[in-house]
Amino acid sequence: MAHPLIDALPGNPVKISAVLPSLDKAWAEEGEEASRASQMNVVLMFGAGVSSEDAQARFDEAIRFAQRYPCRLVILAARPVAEAAAVLEAKVNVLCFFDPSRRGKRCCEALMLAHGAPTAELESLVSTWLEGDLPVNLWAHGVTVAEFQPWLAWTSRCRRVVADRSLVGDDFFKLAFPNPKSVRDLAVARCLPVRQALGQFLAAHAPAELVRGLRSVTINHGPALQGEAAGLLEWMRVCLTHCAGLSRSHLDATFALSPKAPPGDSLDAEWVFADGARFSWEHADQGTRAIITFARSRQSAPVTQRVALMGAPAALSEAVFF
Repeated sequence: MAHPLIDALPGNPVKISAVLPSLDKAWAEEGEEASRASQMNVVLMFGAGVSSEDAQARFDEAIRFAQRYPCRLVILAARPVAEAAAVLEAKVNVLCFFDPSRRGKRCCEALMLAHGAPTAELESLVSTWLEGDLPVNLWAHGVTVAEFQPWLAWTSRCRRVVADRSLVGDDFFKLAFPNPKSVRDLAVARCLPVRQALGQFLAAHAPAELVRGLRSVTINHGPALQGEAAGLLEWMRVCLTHCAGLSRSHLDATFALSPKAPPGDSLDAEWVFADGARFSWEHADQGTRAIITFARSRQSAPVTQRVALMGAPAALSEAVFF
């Protein structure tokens, strides 16, 4: 039975034994003008619950990433438990595009594999598809904890393991990764512009003003932004702890998440101080505009910032390289 994800993604169906020879043939057909300068391997792992439309969107994002950072893509599509014994199914594609900087073609290899239950043989096969001596970055999308558990040991070879907390939840990030420092959260990466803009505003205030009498810090978020909210809350906690150290102040504040974003706001934050002062940050207009109000600021009127979350290819770059 054909896997719906593999069936939907562009490429030529091939036998498992013919995958790598098919790549050589595809490159020969592209001619000498096609550039083949891979910098890394990217393994895009889909859980069994991912829809064909979702997979196509993520595949397109991976290709846009590859256009900027040449790589070999290996797409893994898990089958449901009921199809654990299904035969392996493969596709190969070499996607080329014009590169203005090189005045020629640059191509990206995409190897796709539909599989059942993970086994040592499957891990070995995937390893043979990787470009040797190049870093391996794993992007897990829509993968459950149960689906990813058998791959944990294999991730020891990965420079980065990337997942989206807003999709996979907290339990994924609590797994016993061989190298926990390699794990990155796409939700945190997406918030880089927000952290930069908010950090510039806060940097205009003395550290003591930010922590004096601070009692609570709360991030409110919509149902689809729990990862972004958790990342921003941790960033605020680290920043305010650092401010307390710089000003030799005592920080005695609670930090909490609340799934109660006001209508029209994707995220907001509120700091409450013992003297009644407040700091508020609202990310409104579908996450494209931020409004900041701080009672201790020299400027009492609200400050508006035009700032949006990162798009998928840029966020993937941030997660992979930083």
